[in-house]
Amino acid sequence: MSPIHEYNSDMGTRVLEKNDAREMMRDPMVLQALQLADRLREVKGEDLESDEYFAISEATGVSEEYIRFLEQNKGSNGAQNFLDRLRTQFFSLDTDTRRYVSTGILATLFSMLLAIGLRIDTYTAFALKSNYSVFQTISYVLAIGAFYNAAVSKSVKSAAIVGGIFGGLSYVLGSVFAMVMVIPNLNFPPPLVVVSAGASSLLAMLLQMIFHGGKKGSSSVDRTSARQDLLKQLVDLQDHLREGQQAATFLSLDVVGSTRMKLGADVLSVEFTFTEYHNYVARIAEKHFGNIHSTAGDGITVAFEHPQNAFNAARQIQTGLVEFNAFRNKIDTPLQLRAGIHTGQVLAPEAGNMSSINFASVIDIAAHLQKECPIGGVAVSDEAGAGLNGGSTVIGSERVCVHDTWATVWKRKKSLDHFKMPEALAQS
Repeated sequence: MSPIHEYNSDMGTRVLEKNDAREMMRDPMVLQALQLADRLREVKGEDLESDEYFAISEATGVSEEYIRFLEQNKGSNGAQNFLDRLRTQFFSLDTDTRRYVSTGILATLFSMLLAIGLRIDTYTAFALKSNYSVFQTISYVLAIGAFYNAAVSKSVKSAAIVGGIFGGLSYVLGSVFAMVMVIPNLNFPPPLVVVSAGASSLLAMLLQMIFHGGKKGSSSVDRTSARQDLLKQLVDLQDHLREGQQAATFLSLDVVGSTRMKLGADVLSVEFTFTEYHNYVARIAEKHFGNIHSTAGDGITVAFEHPQNAFNAARQIQTGLVEFNAFRNKIDTPLQLRAGIHTGQVLAPEAGNMSSINFASVIDIAAHLQKECPIGGVAVSDEAGAGLNGGSTVIGSERVCVHDTWATVWKRKKSLDHFKMPEALAQS
């Protein structure tokens, strides 16, 4: 199961840690989602809204919550302190939930500062014969901020909830702070908490409708325009991500019966022979402008920009095995190879660097062709053959097919697979 599927199927119970984030961000779809989010934020110049996260999720198949979480963890290094973790959790919430939480914080500060102001005003009025009302002024500013938070809400429902939270929580906490600070002549009848929450909710709804009043008449047009703009940005981002797209050719090589060759053989001889084999392939690949893309056991995948280079390298590797087995093979059994070549479009995360390609069907098909190829031959797909000088006719006549991909097999005119120079002569 992939990291994305594992995360989505267990969202309700799994707690993601930093190690999970680092591991999952290796998934190419996750990287694409994060790049889309970064690009959209750069174009927009501000934080993304829920509908924009939804669009990214829809385009990439990565869940909204997953994108939010990884955005907060992708740049973090070392242990986070409490405030860092708190900030990470806060910004991983969706837009409306963040609005409700921030309103609750504003209501708490409003009640506390208002109570402090009333308490200090009592003292200053008696001792200093003056009333500065600094704390009360700050509390009123916080109240304005809370109602502005409601006014800019996307929906009337969200604004009503914001207003209700502020009004109800301010009333309840106001009574608590008044009791703690022993403020005289301040009464909070319990039934009025409903009145406070309701009045604040109605005021918040009114402010939201006034704030968005100019947009109501053209809401459908704005929604269509916003969607078109978002789609355009997504297309631009996809074009940007495709900058690393290019045609590439991959040569897949594997040693036939390598496990059987190693059984009973001297350990040092096995290590020497297969190390020399890898060096042998690397030298020929470099000579034909190719690079080792990856290795898996005794299998080697080589990347080329043009199929002609891959074909020339594959032929030289196969024909040169006679010399290799004679002089550098320290195992009694000669090395024999199968080879497969395929060409197609690939997407390099680092433009121009084919070694950065990890997932491509071109590589898979080349590997499958190699497995179906006769020993000592080179199976060249029709796509790769079309790029050869003279086309597929210069390869041979034998044909193989893998996953609806046809290939022509090149073979040496004379087989010397089982030739191995005597040890004494090889060392002379």
